[in-house]
Amino acid sequence: MSEDSIGITYSLTFDDGRTKEFAVYMDPDTLDLIPSRDAAPPDWAELEFRKCPNCPLDTEVHRFCPVAVNMEELIEFLKDLMSHDEVEVTVTTRERRYMRRTSLQSVGSSLMGIIMVTSGCPVLNKLRPMVETHLPFSTWEETVYRVVSMYLFGQFFKHKNGVPADWDLNGLVEIFDGIETVNQSFCRRLDYIRTQDACVNAVNILSAMGSMTKMVVTDKDLSHWENIFMEHFG
Repeated sequence: MSEDSIGITYSLTFDDGRTKEFAVYMDPDTLDLIPSRDAAPPDWAELEFRKCPNCPLDTEVHRFCPVAVNMEELIEFLKDLMSHDEVEVTVTTRERRYMRRTSLQSVGSSLMGIIMVTSGCPVLNKLRPMVETHLPFSTWEETVYRVVSMYLFGQFFKHKNGVPADWDLNGLVEIFDGIETVNQSFCRRLDYIRTQDACVNAVNILSAMGSMTKMVVTDKDLSHWENIFMEHFG
């Protein structure tokens, strides 16, 4: 990989001594995922196979679902494993290293979150800016803070360039509506593969985080952060 590429590595160690490493690399300018495998995609990765109802991709241009193609290696690894099996995991980025003992569903969810938003899915692309400051195993409070901050950052740039901005976060709710549809449809692909629950539960964790964020934004339940910010900026 280029020295300029952004890399995130997950190194797993099982209690029986087995190890596994996943290295994800992205273009530094676009955060596009740099594919690591050249193998032909499986049949279940075809775009038309249990296609997301909100997918805007044209099958004449895209034969395969970009998310499914890039998730194949991770799914193959997780498909025979149970969600609550625990591993020691070290996550290494350019800036720092994180170490934690956690469940496979948590590891899978964290990795899926990176792969899904950098693969080229037009629906999931909206969350791509978060990847550059990837925070493994974040709590839902951290996730809400980062998502809302990212969205408002985007609105600032729209405003700066003369494009109407959405300061009320209405568009963020719409984004999560679309993401929820994608997550549900992707679980239908996994049903076909007949995986153990580590794969499906990893996606479910992402869905739960999205639902919590959407609920907080919809209810305008941001009083905790409002109190803190107004104390210093009000």
